[in-house]
Amino acid sequence: MKLACLLTAAGSGSRFGSDKLRLPVDGEPMGVHALKVLADAPFDLRVLITSRDKGYLMDAARALGFLVCINPAPERGMSSSVRLGTEAICAAGKFDGILYAVADQPHLSCGTVNQLLEAFRQKPEMIFAPEAEGRRGNPVLFPASLIPELLQVQGDRGGRQVIAAHRERLRTIPVDPKELLDIDRKEDPSSC
Repeated sequence: MKLACLLTAAGSGSRFGSDKLRLPVDGEPMGVHALKVLADAPFDLRVLITSRDKGYLMDAARALGFLVCINPAPERGMSSSVRLGTEAICAAGKFDGILYAVADQPHLSCGTVNQLLEAFRQKPEMIFAPEAEGRRGNPVLFPASLIPELLQVQGDRGGRQVIAAHRERLRTIPVDPKELLDIDRKEDPSSC
């Protein structure tokens, strides 16, 4: 089974007020921390989609074996990163599933990523996501059969519209609520 991952890190951090991916997590920028979490999981291809102004992320991604793609218009919302990154993955080969992750989850563990991968290997036709206290979060692992729909997403909702269209295929794995925490504003609790 061939699996790919896409880490989206192209946003401007407008709600945060600056580049939130530079926030320190375990002594390194949060965006670099996210790259390392995914680098430690057994993917056949890793892709970072980011904006031109995040050279520090591009350098770290290349050093960790990621393919780096630039989103020239991240202001168009998360869907533009999802589409561009998915296109890059499809151009690189045929994959059984793609895990979509965001770079602003400072407590996401490689263990959770590996649990998602293992669950997907058992049921590769399903969509897998982590869940805590009744709240679903990122990352989300989609089967290859849904890639055409992921290439059509619009707006700032990313893959949520694909999940909404296929709720019967969604399966979740329980995680510590802290892992689902994402940082959007400076006042968000980070415990970094």
